[in-house]
Amino acid sequence: MTEAEPALVREEISGDVLVLSIDNPPANDLSPPVRAALLRGLTGAGAGRAVVIRAEGRNFSATTALDCASDESARPTLGELCAAVDRHPQAVVMALNGLVIGAAAELALAAHVRVASPLTRLAFADVGLGLVPGAGTTQRLPRLVGTIEAIALLLRGRPATATEALEIGLVDRVVDSALEAAAVAQGAAMPGPRPTALRHDRQSDPQTHAAAIAAARAEALRGVLPAPKRIIDCVEASLYLPFEAGLAMEAVAREDLAATPEAQGLMAVARAERHAARLPAAVAKVRPREITHLGLSGGAPQFATLALMALGQGMRVSWFDADAARLDRAQDWIAARQDEEIRLRRLTPLQRDADRSRLFPLVDAASLASARLVIHAQADADFARLAARGPSVPQLVLGGAEGALGLALSPSARSCELAVPPDAPPGPVAATVLLLRRLGLSPVLVNGLPVVGRRVSGAGRAALARLLALGVPRDSIAAALDEFGQATPALADPDPAPVAARAMPRPEILRRWLAAMANEGLRLLDAGVARCPSDIDWLMVAGHGMPRWRGGPMYQASLRGLLVLRADLQHWRDDDPLWAPHPLIDHLIAEGLSLSDLNRAELNGAD
Repeated sequence: MTEAEPALVREEISGDVLVLSIDNPPANDLSPPVRAALLRGLTGAGAGRAVVIRAEGRNFSATTALDCASDESARPTLGELCAAVDRHPQAVVMALNGLVIGAAAELALAAHVRVASPLTRLAFADVGLGLVPGAGTTQRLPRLVGTIEAIALLLRGRPATATEALEIGLVDRVVDSALEAAAVAQGAAMPGPRPTALRHDRQSDPQTHAAAIAAARAEALRGVLPAPKRIIDCVEASLYLPFEAGLAMEAVAREDLAATPEAQGLMAVARAERHAARLPAAVAKVRPREITHLGLSGGAPQFATLALMALGQGMRVSWFDADAARLDRAQDWIAARQDEEIRLRRLTPLQRDADRSRLFPLVDAASLASARLVIHAQADADFARLAARGPSVPQLVLGGAEGALGLALSPSARSCELAVPPDAPPGPVAATVLLLRRLGLSPVLVNGLPVVGRRVSGAGRAALARLLALGVPRDSIAAALDEFGQATPALADPDPAPVAARAMPRPEILRRWLAAMANEGLRLLDAGVARCPSDIDWLMVAGHGMPRWRGGPMYQASLRGLLVLRADLQHWRDDDPLWAPHPLIDHLIAEGLSLSDLNRAELNGAD
């Protein structure tokens, strides 16, 4: 035990109940020291005292497999802690609040009773990382909620609300206030433990679950990822195998899956997503006021999408466009989308009318002065006039402009690039990031112009177009991309047409396509436009349709290695200059550096 450990879990006696309070900010990670402190508390409670486990802060804990990857096997493991909770001779009650994700949700299953606040949200997110959850989750969860609900919870990965959790038996009580007191009273009132491992009340008739399991398995078999199939196998085993045998099956499945390329790619993208969300220290320190009034200046296809997003978040939108007919068409498009949402029962007519009442078409750009952030279609006179008012109201240019904050939406409208000039004050940057996240976008900070996704995906399309010109059949290209999980982009017929068809194996088609994108990514890194390789990967996955489990073009290049990438490019460079190796490859090889090293260097520099 180190001197730091006692501070991570506080022990207090409340009547005849021991209260263990986790206090490991900011996320209350269930790290090895926290697990050790909880285990010591349980052991010290003895045979005659019930235990309540709670956490300080807004969230109980949001520890995922991504957080635990380096210490999952450290003793005590989460599985050992869960076993100690399950086998405790007196009642163990979990007092759950806020986010209860991953390891925390797994620990909650081992408790004998779960009491939650109304804002509690529980999730088992390991399927999103290509894994079967561990610590006995696939065996305890179906014993609590039934096989069908367990499969649904584990495969969807999204949080269950407190109300949903209560309805299916995942929690036993939801209390509006005094959560700790309610949990202590619950523990004191219980005559003894109620081990989850011994419960079978939701699994009384395995035959009734057979059809649902078969349907879930058939659906999983249509997918390309192995984790859903193994999760279903493990949950099904809870119906027939002894608890300990089910634990062993789950452990083997988790170990097997962790070694698969699918899980490794998903983990890489999860790290890239987290890395891309990091902000420079000066920006992260700012606490901007929420923007409630968005201004749009000019006409751009993306403006209607942005307006619809903002209206859906309850914002006021003022939109000036000198082309009145174009603005009318944009409003018609917004109205059509809203009507479609009503048809799908995702929006009510009352909500639609409220949204429309907050959209203000303008006849004069000067009226944008009341907006708290303005996005311009181009860096025109209106932009210059509003920007001259100072940095208190951020002014963005769609597509970017020298010395200005630039914005580029991805084709998926899930991610975007935010170009930040070197001398930009942190306040407007922080306010813009807050707004973009409120709109449901994942902003990635870039330097210069926001062109990373467009140029990398464009290099991939150019490579495919060149393959067509070399005589590679269109069907072969489509088949290769389909095998990879990527939609085939629209490609014009080559002019002039190739003299003869050229057979090319699917793996080579994919290597050429990926290499062209990685080469362009290296060019953007060398120019300082992209911050690191993983930012490029995240933009391609979140915004340009690359399968998440493939990790992105830079990740794929790192798997093969820079030496192999350079050799491939040198072999293909005579076919087109787009395959000419960028000099940064030679530099990295000479310095003994990898793309992963560039990610680590940027991450450390951001600190």
